[in-house]
Amino acid sequence: MIHEDVIKLSDNTTKIFNTEETVRSKDTRLFLGKNSSNRNIQTYHAPKYPWILEFAEQLRAIGNWSKNEIDLSKEKKDFDSLSKAGRHIFEKGLKFGIALDSCAGRSPLRLFSESGLSNNPEWELYLTNHQNNELLHSESYTEMVRAIFNDVDDFIESILTDEYVLQRADSILKELDKVTNILDRRDANLTAWDAGWQNTVFHRSDDEDFINDNLVKKCIYKSAIILNMFEGIRFFATFVTAWSFSEQPEKLLAGSSNIFKLIARDEMIHLDVFQKVIKLLRTSEEEGFFEVVEEMEDEIYELFMTAHKEEMDWIGHLFSKGSPLIGMNETILKEYMDYIFAVRMTNIGMDPSVIGLKLKTNPLPWVDNYLDSSHIKSAPQEIESVNYVAAIDSSLDEDFTLEDL
Repeated sequence: MIHEDVIKLSDNTTKIFNTEETVRSKDTRLFLGKNSSNRNIQTYHAPKYPWILEFAEQLRAIGNWSKNEIDLSKEKKDFDSLSKAGRHIFEKGLKFGIALDSCAGRSPLRLFSESGLSNNPEWELYLTNHQNNELLHSESYTEMVRAIFNDVDDFIESILTDEYVLQRADSILKELDKVTNILDRRDANLTAWDAGWQNTVFHRSDDEDFINDNLVKKCIYKSAIILNMFEGIRFFATFVTAWSFSEQPEKLLAGSSNIFKLIARDEMIHLDVFQKVIKLLRTSEEEGFFEVVEEMEDEIYELFMTAHKEEMDWIGHLFSKGSPLIGMNETILKEYMDYIFAVRMTNIGMDPSVIGLKLKTNPLPWVDNYLDSSHIKSAPQEIESVNYVAAIDSSLDEDFTLEDL
């Protein structure tokens, strides 16, 4: 006997363009709505989620920068002038940034749209822009490596042999591997059913790997949490240490600092979007995630706890050779990361005290100048213009309500 949830999945066979009933945004859900693989006309005249369109437009306006517009001609000279400790801090941060953005550059559409996960047109539009934006970040990292290191291949290859980079990425990659494994098996089920091979479908209700909508919803929710950590937490040790170099009296590695500044502005938009998505799944009954959110609450807190430990260990490694930076060291950066964790958790309706943190005042307020520089005026001869105006609150201290969506 075929389980009823497998029959439900059979209605969601993926097509690039379904010529049957027209998909209207207002008839969809963000994830796993009725016939969510039925995609056809890409139209945005009557969006169910207008805020998603607004963010897509914002990302195009702010993220429309070129990897070549920042002058990196002084980077090698500055890098070579650093102490061993300084080179260690910058190089490690750059390595992890490259690794993490390589994940971010190929995961949004796979985790949140493809294979019948969503047929909402404005969501597809946003995710496509988001993913392209992450690819620009990866291109920009390549330009930084070219500007600083004599052997680009040697540096790139060293990323996957760096035990500390791999240790820090381990929990992220393991969780994403679990999710993509389930989504791949779901795809196989749909293909088997569509081909008439029902006996090959995972359909036993007592099978721990039984692929139903509830399990897929867990994958989506966990992926949203992980991506929220990507954008709002995991990049920040790299960002803050890179900006600390340009805050020194010598204004070291200012070109790289400006690239990180542009990347961070983009990430703040990504963060805002996924905070709202998570909040929507946690608070809107219509989206159908209430049961999943409740079931996964302990697991999600565990993800944050693991991430916090990894960040603390990583910061210890960054400063293991000491700190040549005025105003930045292991203690200061750990305090800032505690603050970031507490803010990010609070903003999606979670309690940071569960992992032993409290929401406190920002210990590094100068960092906000790099996240939103609409009020900063720099002379053109001193530094390239990076004053892209973002309609975001860079501090993200205030929570939002469902009405904000």
